[in-house]
Amino acid sequence: MPVQCLPGTDVEWYSAKKERDMKRVFQTAAVFFAALSAFVVWESWNLEYYTSLGPGPGFFPLWLGIAMGGLSLAWLGGEFSRSGKPKDRAFLPPRAGIVRILSILAALAAMAGFMTLLGFQLTMFLFLVFLLMVLGRQALWVTLVVAFLCSVGVYHLFGSYLDVALPAASVKFLAGLGL
Repeated sequence: MPVQCLPGTDVEWYSAKKERDMKRVFQTAAVFFAALSAFVVWESWNLEYYTSLGPGPGFFPLWLGIAMGGLSLAWLGGEFSRSGKPKDRAFLPPRAGIVRILSILAALAAMAGFMTLLGFQLTMFLFLVFLLMVLGRQALWVTLVVAFLCSVGVYHLFGSYLDVALPAASVKFLAGLGL
C-alpha cells in the first residue's frame, strides 16, 4: 500500500532537506573550483608570461585560471540565486554513464602509457578508433577516416608548423615505417 504524504510529515521534511543538501554540494564545488583557480593564477605569476619566442610558460595557466575562476563564480552565483525546487536530477550519472566515463579515463591512461612505445600517430589513431567506435558508435568508415586524418594531421601540424616534437615510436619496426 503506497504511503500518503501529509503536509508536515517526515517525507516532506526529508525531501526539502535533500534539496538543500544538493544545493550545498553544488555551492561547495563552485567554491572549491574558485579557490583552485585562484591558486593557479597565483602560481602562474611565478612563471614567465612572455618570451622572445612567444607566450611563455605562465601565459596559459594565467588565462585558464582566470577563465575557470570566472566560470566558478558564475556557477556559485547561479546556485545562490536559484530559488524553488531544483530540477529532478541525479548527482551522479546512471550506471551506463559512469561506465563510459571510466572507459574514457582508462583509454587516456592507456594512451599515455603507450605513447612512447607506439608513437603519437599510432596511439592517437587507436585512441580515436576506440572513442568513435565503442563510445560514439560511429560507422566503421567514418571512424577510420576521422581517426586517420586527426592523428596524422595533428602530428604534422605540431611537427611541421609549430615545431613541437611529438613522440615517435620506439619499436624499430614502427620507427622504420615513420610512425
